[in-house]
Parts: sequence; C-alpha cells; structure tokens
Amino acid sequence: MDSVRKVSMADIATSGRDRSRIGLSLPLVFGLLFYTRILLVGGGVLVDPDTYWHIAVGHWIIAHGAVPRSDVFSFTMPGAPWTTPEWLAEVLIAGLYDHFDWAGLVAATAFCVAAALALLLRELLRSLAPIYAMIATALAWDLAQSHLLARPHMFTSPILVVWVAALVRARGADRAPSPWLVPLITLWANLHGSFMLGIGLAGLLAGEAVLTAPNRPERLRTARDWAIFGGLCVAAALLTPLGVEGLLLPFTLTQPSFALSVLQEWRSPDFQQLQPVELWIMAILAGAFSFGWRLPPTRVAIVLLLLHMALRHLRYGEALGFVAPLLLAPALGPQLKERTGGRAASLLDRAVAALAKPATLPGIALTGALLLVVSAALLRGGVGHQRDAITPAAALAAVDAQHVKGPVFNDYDFGGYLIFRGFKPFIDGRYFYGDAFTKRYVEATLAESDRLPQLLAEYGITWTLLPPSRPAVALLDHLPSWRRLYADDIAIVHVREGPPAH
Repeated sequence: MDSVRKVSMADIATSGRDRSRIGLSLPLVFGLLFYTRILLVGGGVLVDPDTYWHIAVGHWIIAHGAVPRSDVFSFTMPGAPWTTPEWLAEVLIAGLYDHFDWAGLVAATAFCVAAALALLLRELLRSLAPIYAMIATALAWDLAQSHLLARPHMFTSPILVVWVAALVRARGADRAPSPWLVPLITLWANLHGSFMLGIGLAGLLAGEAVLTAPNRPERLRTARDWAIFGGLCVAAALLTPLGVEGLLLPFTLTQPSFALSVLQEWRSPDFQQLQPVELWIMAILAGAFSFGWRLPPTRVAIVLLLLHMALRHLRYGEALGFVAPLLLAPALGPQLKERTGGRAASLLDRAVAALAKPATLPGIALTGALLLVVSAALLRGGVGHQRDAITPAAALAAVDAQHVKGPVFNDYDFGGYLIFRGFKPFIDGRYFYGDAFTKRYVEATLAESDRLPQLLAEYGITWTLLPPSRPAVALLDHLPSWRRLYADDIAIVHVREGPPAH
C-alpha cells in the first residue's frame, strides 16, 4: 500500500466519519464570510446613482399597479417610449428600502452574492478537491467585486449559478436539462435582462451536445431534446408584463454605442491598474502551463467567449467568474487528481475535509443564527448614506430654500438622485436617451464649442447642478445671466438671472 492514502472526492463529499462536529460545511462558512465582508463595506454597494432611480421606479410600479410604458421621470423625454425589464427587482428594492432603509439593500446585496458564491463552491466540490474549489471561488469573488452594487442584477447571481450548474450536470449525464428548471427563466426574466445570458448558455451547451453525439440517430435525438428545452425557455421568458418586448429589450437597450461607451461598467477594464480579470487570466495560464490541462474544445470556446465579454465590458466579469469554473470543473477534476497523485492536495484537503462535506441541520441552523445576528447588528446600526459624490443633498436643500423652479441641467451621476427626490432630470442612468442626445450632452458638459449655451436655451434651463470638476462649471461662471447660487465639494448650482434665451 502507498504510504500516503489517496483521498477521493466521494470520500470527502459523502463520508460522515470525519464530519465537522458542529455540522458546518465549507460553502456555508465561505458564504457567511463573504456576507460579513460585504456588510463591512456597507455603503460601498450604494455608490451607483442607478440605485436611486430603481427605488423610484419601484415606488411608481407599486403605486400604479403597472409597469411604465413611457417616460414619466425626465423632462427632456416626456412620453417617450420606455419600459423596464427589471420591474420585479425594482419592486423588491423599493420594498427593502421602505422597510429597512439603506441597510436592507446592503444586506440583500450581500446575501445574494454570498449565496451565489456558496452555491458555486458547493457545486465545484462535486468535481474538485477543496483547495482548488476554494481558489476558483475566491477568483469568482474577485471578479464579482467590480459589479458589487445594490441594483437589480444582484438578485440574479444565485439563479445564474444554479442554472449553469444544472446545465452542466445535464451535459455530464448526456441528457437535456429537466423541464423543472424552466421556471427559473420566468423568474430571471422578471428580475433582470441578463436572462438572455442563461438562454444563450443553454444554446451553446446544446450545440456542444449535438456536436459530440456519437452517431446520427443520437444527434437527432439530442437536437430534439435540447430544442424542446430551448423552446420552453423562450416561452418562459415571455411570461412577463412586457411579453415579446421583454424578450427583445436586452438587445435594444445595448444598441446605443456612444451612450454605453461613456458608462464605466460598459467600458473595457483599465489595465493601467491591476484588474481582477488579469488575475483570473494569470491563474488559468499558470494552471494550464504547469499541469498541462486538456479541455474539450467546445468548453474552451465558451470560456473564451465569456472572457471576450469581460475584456470588452467590465460588467461581464462576474459572469466569467461564476460560469467558467462550472464549465471547466468536470474536465479539470480528474486531471488535477491524477497530476497530484493524491499527495500534495490530500495534505491540504484533510485539513478541510470535514467542512467539505454537506452541512447537517444543526450546522445550517448555526449558520442561519450567525447570519441573523450579523444582519441585526447592521440593521440596528444603519448605513450612513447621506453625503457622497452622487447625492447632492445640500445643493438641493439650497435650491428648495431659494425657491428655484424650472428645468435643470444636471450631471449624469446626479440624475438618479434627482428622480429619487422628485425632480425631473435632464438626463439619468436609463439607457433610452440615445446616442445623438447623449453626445450633445457630453459635449456640453465638456464645454466643447457652443453646445452648452445651445442646450440651455433649447430646453429653457433655469438652473444647473454639476460637480466642481466639470468644465461646464467654469463656462457657466462666465456666461451672462448666470450666477452661482451654491457650491460645495459635491455640487455647484448656477441659476439664470434673466428669462431663457430662444
């Protein structure tokens, strides 16, 4: 016999002999740690201006019992066609804010992300030794942090993990996914437009299944089974208040190329600074070169597509982090076990082997109790969120005090807060203003040519709300009929002294 006993995944995952005495599991421990970590940053998940208008939209839907079909929030696009595919998430966000204030949004964001990471780790432990599963989960956490915001997509992170895990399991069993999985698409489609990613991944794995089928009859059977599943998914995605429009909306919202290019989350990562995706790429290359990984070409193609999306748009980093490990783990698990020969990994695995097993009921209860204690401490202490770069509260107080009325020319990042406070903004974070309008706006804020005076006159602007760093502020200081009303390190207000020029 070998001097070092080889430890199999089945031993680690199912044996009860060395189970943790209190019944905890590694995924629950990781989930609780990630949850606490996010709570500690508190307002760090509330730094996006879109959170404000999502709350306002949720309030509107609750008050009217319907999803808006036209713009009712801005004064520049009144009545323009606009609707939201995220209506259910916005109702949940508004409800959380109404009942638990900002702490509720922070806790919900933390819970959803932590749950996704815990589910990811649990699924990876089916194929990988604990040390490798933990590394993959840590990389997923690193990639998710760039999009860690209290916005509708937060509710879909656990759904994404469950969905992809089920698809990969079905492929491993050479069958189509169960129809019982389909209702997840309906829930997903009412929460966020990223449900199209889920349908797209199902389509890619269906193509893999057809390509790898051993003969023509099997290919036909496989194509039929996956086609039925895909048809059910599309039908499930239609079960929203928007119907077919909701199915097409994720594509139409991303058409304005210039408008999206000025948004940080739609830009490519800035590699002048160390980026999470850079660490991910280095980890993959190091593993591939060191261990000689052999991966199915179809899985490599899907991961490369996800990597392309993450390199093109910062916001897709979390999809790469959550999806790629699930796609690669079934092929990598046996290779890593063979490469280490059960030696290097087993010494580390034995230290966490008990925690790698599924939790017992007492362990789940203990984790739940700890989660409630941490949450109660947050809710009791609250989350300070009154003064930051996207909340010009003092400037709006000065506007109210001076009884300033009329249309406002605002900074893009102030639009969500204006809607939240009941003001109609010039522009905000919704993707329906279009390239032409957004380009004119950006040129005006940069004080290029005479765009600013033109827009001020065209829209009858009576006051402006801009951060001190905007070039337009210096221009307003020198424009006739305009004077500063208020200034601080967040926002500067200029008001028109005479009637608008036409």
